[in-house]
Amino acid sequence: MKKQLVFPVCTAVIAAALVSGCGTKDVLKSMQSTEAVSETSESTEPEEETLSEDEAEEAESDLYNAYIDVNNVMVDRFSDVIASYFRYVDFAEEFTPLQDDYWCNSITSTFYDHMDEANELAQQKADKTSLDNAYLELYPVMRDLAEALDEVYDYTDMKSYLDDDYAKGKELHARIWNDYASYETLADTFINELSVVADQKRDENLEQLKAEGYEATYAFTKLITTGQEIQTAIYEQEIDDSQLTSLDIEALQPLYDQYVEEVQTCLNYLADSDAMEKEGYPTMSAYYSSFERNIRESKTALTDLFQRVRDQKGLESYELNSAFAADGSIENFFDTLSNIIDDYNRLINY
Repeated sequence: MKKQLVFPVCTAVIAAALVSGCGTKDVLKSMQSTEAVSETSESTEPEEETLSEDEAEEAESDLYNAYIDVNNVMVDRFSDVIASYFRYVDFAEEFTPLQDDYWCNSITSTFYDHMDEANELAQQKADKTSLDNAYLELYPVMRDLAEALDEVYDYTDMKSYLDDDYAKGKELHARIWNDYASYETLADTFINELSVVADQKRDENLEQLKAEGYEATYAFTKLITTGQEIQTAIYEQEIDDSQLTSLDIEALQPLYDQYVEEVQTCLNYLADSDAMEKEGYPTMSAYYSSFERNIRESKTALTDLFQRVRDQKGLESYELNSAFAADGSIENFFDTLSNIIDDYNRLINY
C-alpha cells in the first residue's frame, strides 16, 4: 500500500488515569512511514547544513512520527505505570504505602528510545515550533519520572524495602511526586499541541487519500476518526462508567448516526476482497478478519451504550470492578475502538 495513516492508541489527559477514566484527544500519524534517523556529528559545534526541501520534509516527518511514538506510550503503558504506583502508595506528598508491601509496573525500554529520538531531532531544529518547545520542556521531567518508576519496580520486585525499612522508597517517592507535579501539566500541553498539528495533518491526508483513489483507506480513516471524536465528546462531558446514565446521548446522536453509516461503508469495502487487495490489504491475514469483526463489535458496543442510557440502567458494582468491560459500558466501546486501531496498524504494516 503506497499511502497509509498510522493511528495511535487511545490518547488521554494523563491525570485521568488516576482519577476518572480514559479521555481522548485524536492524534493521527502522517502518511509517510518513519525513516531511519541520520547520525549526527558528535562535535560540540556542528557545522550548519542547509537541507534540501525533500530532506527538510523528511526530517520533519521523522520528528512528527517520533512525537506520535512518544504520545502512544505516554497515554498507554506509561499512564498505566503511573497509575499502578499510586495504587500501592497514597497520592500525597508524604510517602505512605497503602499496604505492607508495594509495587509498580516497569517502563518498556523502547519508551526511552522514543523519548531520546524525539529530543535529539527537536534539538536539531533551528526554527522550533510551539510543539517542539512543549516537548523539549516535557522531556527531562518525563524521562526522570520514568527512571524513578523503573527504580521503584526493581526496588519492590526484590522487596528491598524490607532491608532498609522503606528508606529508598521515601527518596524515590519524593522524586516521583515532584516530577509528576510538573509532568501532569507539561504532558497535557504537549498532547494539546500535538493534537492541533495532527488535526491539520489528518484533514490534509484525508483529502489526499480520496483524491488518489484510496477509497477503502479513506473510509477506515474516517471511521476511526469519528470513533475518536465520540470518545472525546464523552470525555468532555466528564462522564465515566460510574455515571453512565448521565451521558447526554442527544448531543452525541449526530456522531452516532455518522459512525453507524461509516461502519456499513467499511464493511462493504471489506466484503470486496479484490478491491481491498488493490489497495494493498492482506485479505488472507488473521488481522483482516479480526479488523472486520471488531468494526462490527464496535457498532454493537455503541448501540448497547446508547440503549443502556435510554433505559437508565447503570452499571452494578460488580460490573464496574470486573476485569472485563461490561456490555453497554463506555469502556467496552473504547476497547472495541482500540482493537480496531490495533488491527488497522497491523494490517498496513503486514
